[in-house]
Amino acid sequence: MHHILFVDDDANILSGLRRRLRSARPEWNLYFAASGKDALKLAENQDFDVIVSDIQMPEMDGITLLENLLKTHSDAVRIILTGHTDSASYLRTIGPAHQFLSKPCDNATLIGSIENALGLRQLLKSPELRTLVADAKSLTSPPDTYMRLETAFADPNYSLQSITEIVESDIALTTEILKLTNSSYFAVTQNVSSVSHAVRMLGMETLKALALFIGLYRGFDGPPSQAENLKRLCHRSQQIGVTAALIAEYEKLPREICHAVPSIGMLSHIGTLILYANRPDEMDAVTKRVEDEDISIHQAETEQFGAGHAEIGAYLLGLWGFAAPIIQAVAYHHRPMDLPHQEMNALTAIYVAQHLTRELADRDAGLDVQSAIDMDYLTKIGKDTHIEEWRNIAGLMSEKYSDLTNT
Repeated sequence: MHHILFVDDDANILSGLRRRLRSARPEWNLYFAASGKDALKLAENQDFDVIVSDIQMPEMDGITLLENLLKTHSDAVRIILTGHTDSASYLRTIGPAHQFLSKPCDNATLIGSIENALGLRQLLKSPELRTLVADAKSLTSPPDTYMRLETAFADPNYSLQSITEIVESDIALTTEILKLTNSSYFAVTQNVSSVSHAVRMLGMETLKALALFIGLYRGFDGPPSQAENLKRLCHRSQQIGVTAALIAEYEKLPREICHAVPSIGMLSHIGTLILYANRPDEMDAVTKRVEDEDISIHQAETEQFGAGHAEIGAYLLGLWGFAAPIIQAVAYHHRPMDLPHQEMNALTAIYVAQHLTRELADRDAGLDVQSAIDMDYLTKIGKDTHIEEWRNIAGLMSEKYSDLTNT
């Protein structure tokens, strides 16, 4: 049974939640508290899988409550549910909260958010790893710029000017989006110097993914040598996403897939950031094993940590409320063959792009290159004869993308 705690000082809201959820999800154990003090008392004798709290409450507000519960229930998924949707309220959730839902919240949205959170616990079965993700101070909630963009895009009447102002307030993000939009992927004949022009070209999902990755990278405070590795990882993730988009376009996949894969590529290595930030020495050992024993990074990470960066990253994105298709793509980007499908999809494009990008990097470093792409998988989906054309696309992209790694 799953244990879910709801906290709100409005008795009518708690009564409505009790009535709606007990009939819709009788298999859940539901707990209700009318104050932060009552919630802490319940938490003394009960572990909770998900905690949903209002922000505005007398004596102890929701943020203070979640900060207290973070000490004792660090691997619980923490959701803020509030009628106050201004930016200041939203940004106060940074740290103790994973997700932010606005009241009134319909049944489907609330139940879907909770079910997604519960499903994530199956992705990371180790309580230690769930706690590692939940406890990482710089990774518990999305970075500030990402959350400001999320708030702005949530307004159906958002303007290009409001989005541009948010981007321009973040120098690192501004630099990266101008680099990306001036890369060969966009095939622009003149330089893009306007942030508003770059924002229009990137689109909402890619812009948010870039803000998220750059924000997390910038928050890393480890050794300079590891920071440099993460900078390369950031650029490599961008390159994977763009290469995957070009492969998807070549295969004439639906427009929405072609637009989605750049952001998935950027998000695919969020888990690596978590591991470098929290287990740097062990990550060094993992990297050495990959180089010395010629094993996959997924195998080395799983044997070292109990899960790989793909599962850890997907878990974190799920905590933040990302859509299920994105979470699934991040979780399986090293092993798409483990999911049932008979034709090429976004996951295929990401999988192939990451391998081809790695092959090119190894070749440039003078290493002996042997492809690790699962040709049986490509045969199964009818794409085994396309690998050379994809390799040409990746090679062209690598050559013209070098400006992102040389600056």
